[in-house]
Amino acid sequence: MKKAFRPLALLMACLLALGLLAACGGAASSAPAADAPEGTSAQPAASEAEGGGEPAAGGTVRVVTFFAGSDQWAPVWKEVIADYEAANPGVTIVDESQPTSGANDLFRTKIQSDIAANTPPDLMLFFNGADGDMAIDSEMFVDWTPYLAEDTEWSSHLKESPLKAGYADGIQYCLPYIGYFEGLFYNKALFDQYELAEPTSWENILACLDTFNENGIVPFATSMAKPTYLVELFLLSQVGAEGQKNYFDPSWGSALEAIKELYDNNAFPPDAMTLTEDDIRVQFTDGKAAMMINGSWTIAGLRDNPDMRIIAMPTLPNGKGGEDSIISGFGSGWYMSKQAAERDNVTLDFLKYMTSPETMTRFIAVGGSPAVDCPVPEGISPLEISAVEMLNKATYMEPAADSQVVREAWLTVTEPGIQYIVEGQKTPAEILEEAKAINESA
Repeated sequence: MKKAFRPLALLMACLLALGLLAACGGAASSAPAADAPEGTSAQPAASEAEGGGEPAAGGTVRVVTFFAGSDQWAPVWKEVIADYEAANPGVTIVDESQPTSGANDLFRTKIQSDIAANTPPDLMLFFNGADGDMAIDSEMFVDWTPYLAEDTEWSSHLKESPLKAGYADGIQYCLPYIGYFEGLFYNKALFDQYELAEPTSWENILACLDTFNENGIVPFATSMAKPTYLVELFLLSQVGAEGQKNYFDPSWGSALEAIKELYDNNAFPPDAMTLTEDDIRVQFTDGKAAMMINGSWTIAGLRDNPDMRIIAMPTLPNGKGGEDSIISGFGSGWYMSKQAAERDNVTLDFLKYMTSPETMTRFIAVGGSPAVDCPVPEGISPLEISAVEMLNKATYMEPAADSQVVREAWLTVTEPGIQYIVEGQKTPAEILEEAKAINESA
């Protein structure tokens, strides 16, 4: 389950399904690149942030990531390293990537050992949040702030919201890179078949319910036993990115009322109270439901169907969310050691290559959520294209509210709170008051 390790969802088995990844602007090369392979961005430009000086003609970059073993990005990772070395003669990338799954977390062990020995990797893709405390406390890694200010052509591509995931106490300690997202999936063929407007507005959603029900199609594949994703997206759509930080505020009640309105209008399966997450995915995949709220981990199982699409949850009545606000979390980012930064510009150059649109487009076709703008890659499915478009439209990419509050308090709203609400046993105000008390007393 995504909830068990929410900020690091990309590392879980469910994120071996697909989302979409992105990154940012031009690369500075440690040597002039001749005949650079297609898809690379090695260019003769140097960053001199924090006194870096002239770019080195050659050198070594020791990198540690979790792009290893069975990780979905491992093949692309090896390809982009090879291409960078080919475009930059004299530069060697020493790849010390380690797997992060299973009983033996070799990845964390590797990083811990390197820091303890005062031999940090030149560049590492490591976790942020609480996991990042180890790297921050070591004082072995740079604050990215001056680098972002120095090269605005590069840094202007990074989206502001994801950067927040690697920022604390006035320091940009890492550059967020890859994450998960959630959205409203729909089957375009079913909307076309019954000549219905696609669910890009709340009005369109309400207008399609009767037609789908009359033709034996469930409007929303939904589990009221596990309604977390539904509540998360409705909440963000109603109160917006800032409003969801007012934990269990009465303003959240309108989102819960909107869910009850759908329930009262038979938008959910008759047995929604007992369905599981697996049940609703099968229902939607088999074309028995027109819409489903879920996340990037489900895309792999849907990408072969050319009729599938995903969009941000439309704005609810009097809401503050919409296509500019999506749920997306970033649990990892790039760290550069001070030792590497003081030695030469080779590591910084490789980082800029890794975070260039050209390189990141190659990762997009495999998985992840974008921390920055990037082009849509060729050859991906209509569903994946719609996901990239959704992510690129978003101004605010915020973690879901449930990752920011006490777990018991959130479950008071979703299990069984939302069931009480839709069946009229309790009001949203009553449920939210209970949840707020739990959250504040913890």
